Order: sequence, then C-alpha cells, then structure tokens
Amino acid sequence: MGLNEKWTQTQEAVVGAMLVDERCVGAVLSRTGDQHFPDGRLRHLYRTVRSLWNDRRPIDPVTVLHASDDAYQGEIARLMQATPTAANVSAYVDILDDCARLRAYQDAAAEILSCQKADEAAAVWEKLGRELMGAQKVRCVSLQEAIGNYLDRMNEDTPPDYLSLGISQLDKILKIGRGKFVILAADSSAGKTALALQFAYHIAEAGKKVGFFSLETDNETLTDRLMAEVQVAGINLPRTKLKALTTADYQRATDAGQKSARVDLSLIDSCETIDEIRTWTVQMGFDVIVVDYLQLINAEGEKRWDIVTNISMQLHRMAQKLGVTVIGLSQVTPPDKGGKTALTMDDLRESRQLKHDADVILILERTDEFPDGRTLTIAKNKDGKRNRGMKLQFDPEHMTFSYFRRVTPSAVAGQVELHELLDDDEEVPF
Repeated sequence: MGLNEKWTQTQEAVVGAMLVDERCVGAVLSRTGDQHFPDGRLRHLYRTVRSLWNDRRPIDPVTVLHASDDAYQGEIARLMQATPTAANVSAYVDILDDCARLRAYQDAAAEILSCQKADEAAAVWEKLGRELMGAQKVRCVSLQEAIGNYLDRMNEDTPPDYLSLGISQLDKILKIGRGKFVILAADSSAGKTALALQFAYHIAEAGKKVGFFSLETDNETLTDRLMAEVQVAGINLPRTKLKALTTADYQRATDAGQKSARVDLSLIDSCETIDEIRTWTVQMGFDVIVVDYLQLINAEGEKRWDIVTNISMQLHRMAQKLGVTVIGLSQVTPPDKGGKTALTMDDLRESRQLKHDADVILILERTDEFPDGRTLTIAKNKDGKRNRGMKLQFDPEHMTFSYFRRVTPSAVAGQVELHELLDDDEEVPF
C-alpha cells in the first residue's frame, strides 16, 4: 500500500471514529492539526468537528451534517459505515502522524533537489527540523491522573535515569534528567572546555548519545584534548602537539579507537545559531548536547544583553521541548577585587536571564590552595542542595579533573592515620 492510500484510509478512520463516538474527540484534537488531513473533504469535516467541540456543542452525524451542508451526507454515512468502533482511534492517530511526517520529509527532499544554492537547501532542512521536532506536543492530565502516573513511576523496577558527570561527589548532589538546562561557567583559561569534554565523554560512555557543539575550538583541537584525558587514552598532550607519540601512545590511541565504537559522542564545529544547533540535535537524535560557549552564538538583538537573553531563552525552550539535556558553557565577568572575590550567578556575562533559565549552574574557579587547584561551586540546583566549593585538581598534561582529597596527619597510638577533609557544606565528624 502506498503512502497516499494509507494516509487516506487513516484520515477516514480518524474522522469516522469522531463521528461514531464523541468521547474520543478531545484526545484526537489534542494530537492532530490541519496538516494531518490533506484530503479537502476530510479536512472540512475535521474542522467542523473541531469547531463544534470548541463551542461545546454536541458532536454526532446530525450536528456535523447540519454544520456542513447536504453535499457531505453521503460522505458522513460512508465514514460511519467504514468505522464501526472508535476503540482503536489512538493507533489510527499514530499512523496519521507517521504519514504526515513522512510526507513532510519527502516534500522537503523534493524542495532541496530543486534548490540552486546550498544556503537555500540548508534553510529548507532547518525549517523541516523546526516544524517536525521543534515543538513538543501539548500534554494535559488531571490531578488524579498525575498522582496515578506518579505511583506507577514509583513502583517501576527501573532506576531513575539521571546523568552521571563522572565525579561521584558531584553526582551525589545533582539529579540532572531529560530536558534540563545546565550552565557551566568560568573565567577564561580556567578549564571549562576541558571539564565539559570530560563530562561529555563520561555521559556518552554511560550510553547516552552526546553532541559537543564548539563555537570556539575546532574538532582537531578537541580531539587532541580528548586523547589526553585519562578516561579516553591518557596520551600526554605536549607529545601530541609535537607529534612525538611513543609506541605505548600509539597502542593507547588504537585501544581508544576500538572503544570509541561504543561511545556515541559527536564533535560539531561551525554551528553559529540556535536553529543550526537544534537541526543537528534533531537530525542526530542527541540525548545530551554541550554548547561551548553561549556568548558566541549568533542571535537577534540590538545590544549584547538582548542577544544573550534570547540565546538563554531559546536554549531553555529547546531543552524542554525536545527533552534534551543542554549543558551550556558561559563566560563570566570577574568581580572587582575590592570586597567580593568568589564568583556567583550574578557574574554570568551579559545577561541575568541565564541565571533565571538554568536548572543547574556550576561555577569553576582557580584556587591557590594546592597546585593546579580548582573549586567547583554548585551555585544553583533547582532539585537539590547547593555546594559552596568542591575541590578539584586539574592535570594540564592530560586535560583531566579529579576530586582533590586533602589529608591531614593524626597521631593515634603512635601511628599516623589519614582523614579526608569534607567539603564546606558537609558535617565534619570532629
């Protein structure tokens, strides 16, 4: 059966179901639109039913015929005869939506083939992505249904699906799920790109499909940094820069290449707009994306404040509508030395909208407490507590961050014991 024939039959089944049983009308209207009914006569009947529904008037063959005209009497009778029950209407709508999306792909492909310039073809492709995936279907449930769904979720055997960022002390606090907007902020050269790459690889290694969008660094440089990371290959970065790999380095690179088949991480450079990022996200089916960094995205606005505000709002909406976790890197404006020294959410560069839109804000800063020291502050966490300064140590030759465990000697019975010092917001057992 061809697409046109299947689509026509499904349109008839859906309209027929609404005529047979008014109780299914609301569910059908919540999942469909005019684009699902290309057949003119069936679209007319669909619109008539929708109009009656919106006016809170009864819906049956008589009222629909009265709101149409006598020319549709035979059509209504035929549809009711062909659709004796509305029990399967949900399955009909699924098929209807599949037909509509397939036709949209086919029409876009034909339009792209007729384009004379690459920019024209790219515009068609981006428009298709926005139309098909850019808007989440509206969902509405009663409180009773919501509580029932809650109990069902609590009784499921599957564990919660939160992102692990690869630093256990961080994972204990953060519960980052789908559709969240996370900001990782730092001053220049603090290591936010390296930390974001480390997060991205770990998330991909755990089974998620991850896209790393770099607006500042090319893919070759990102790859060099990834190969330096201990969890990837652990190849000394200076040796990579000099093309002076050892035999052991080549073996580690080969091992990393074989392992990479199971790590779904893509590096994308040269994307400049939210539309381009959204299109690639939809096309590749990413679960998580990292954007390095937000202030480099091109967006509408006369002033920098307007531009970054639009960027923040669009990324936040994209995360929610696509169900994709967005990790956006942000520059900061360091505070004046007088009075305040530690960075806060208010130091995110150029727009306070970032502070409002983000579900989680992490701030990375240098510290002189120990060599190559950093502090990672959870400045905002909508679903949990904050943390005032987790200690991390950065290994620049391997572009790797690790949790810094400070130890202090304590004499007990003539021996030296080591005690880990906890973070500032944790209770100290002495």
